[in-house]
Amino acid sequence: MTFEDQPLKTVGKSGGLPSDERILTVSEVNRIARQHLESLHVKVMGEVSRLNTGYPYFVYLDLRDPEALLPAIIPKYDFLNLDFSLEEGMLVVVEGTLTLFEKQGKYQIRAERIRPFGEGEIQRRIEALKRKLAVEGLFDDSLKKPLPVFAERIGVVTSPRGAAVRDVTVTLGKRFPPARVFIRGVLVQGPQAVEEIVGALEFFDRVFPVDVVILARGGGSLQDLEPFNSEQVARAISKMSVPVITGIGHEPDITIADLVADHRASTPTGAAQAAVPDKAEVLSSLEKTYSVAVKRVFSIINAWSFRLGMLVSRPVFTRPNLMLEKFIQIWERDAQILYESPSRGIQTSAERIRAVLASSVFKRPRIIFSGYERKLESAVPSLLSSAKRDVSKNEEAFLRLRAKLEALNPTAILKRGYSITFSKKDNRIIRSPVEVERGDEIRVVLSEGAIGAQVTEKE
Repeated sequence: MTFEDQPLKTVGKSGGLPSDERILTVSEVNRIARQHLESLHVKVMGEVSRLNTGYPYFVYLDLRDPEALLPAIIPKYDFLNLDFSLEEGMLVVVEGTLTLFEKQGKYQIRAERIRPFGEGEIQRRIEALKRKLAVEGLFDDSLKKPLPVFAERIGVVTSPRGAAVRDVTVTLGKRFPPARVFIRGVLVQGPQAVEEIVGALEFFDRVFPVDVVILARGGGSLQDLEPFNSEQVARAISKMSVPVITGIGHEPDITIADLVADHRASTPTGAAQAAVPDKAEVLSSLEKTYSVAVKRVFSIINAWSFRLGMLVSRPVFTRPNLMLEKFIQIWERDAQILYESPSRGIQTSAERIRAVLASSVFKRPRIIFSGYERKLESAVPSLLSSAKRDVSKNEEAFLRLRAKLEALNPTAILKRGYSITFSKKDNRIIRSPVEVERGDEIRVVLSEGAIGAQVTEKE
């Protein structure tokens, strides 16, 4: 029942109810209002305040603007599944149905969807991308490439007209004049910025190689820095074969490009300072190194000079004859022995020969060999008899084997008038008439040659 369905009635002074008047209760009014409100589906923007998550089924909050307040409720399940962190003070867009809490007559919106508005939406996308890339490991310190100590060629990717390019080039020139700087101008904000930044990074990595790349821009809003929070730029940095230094925005600004880069500086000037050493520090280090090297060389020279002096003062140099007397005496004695050695050796050999010639083998050779001759003469007949027996035995065995071989020789069988029949088709031996058919060609092998034939009859 709606308000229009009710008949209008008025109350007289006596307090009675005329027949044409009907008064609604508070509950009925609130119910009618709720029915009308729930037919309205709206999207409303406001700042979150009085966020209350302490209830089990609903989360309660207020949406504010400078002039008004709108209570809102969201189911606890939907709140826990939001892809961003809903916090007080955040500017959001709530989409849902207007409704009324009848018991209190409280007007509110039942939220079906909530999303951040403006920078909040951008921040939500950034946080989602951070989580994705973190899972893939693009932020891991193990992937960070070390910066060169003395970079000779430095590539700079930035806007050619901004303050960042001036800060970078001036800083590089002051800190390390030997370095050569190559600038690749790009858009650093707007829809074309991502494509140009990625192209410039690939240019320095593949076409025009450098030792290190600086990716820089001045400060700006979250929307201005959006290209440096894009997935394309992050992946282009991670694929670089040379180190990448970022100097984007100001100190509080940390973009996804900063997290992927090999080194992050808070400003373009800081990026230039990280890319090259300070000239004054290098010169100071060289002077210290030179001083240390000179001291080291002189220290080595002095040490060897002292050792040389100690060696020269030893007796081997001051009194060489005294040191060599012992060795000269040994040499003279051994030389005399060496001179006399051949004659003594010849004499010894002659005595050995005379001793050998004096032995009985040379004095009575006939007597010694006569005994061996008699033994040899007595052994000859026995050896001849044994050899004959072995030959006879082997000859008999040979004749027996020969007879067996001739008996098994198919040629000998053929000589006795037999033959062997082969099938011409597959060259197999035919042993039975059932193995051939009339008209089959056969080959008959005889003791001397062979003949061809054709089967005309089988028995």
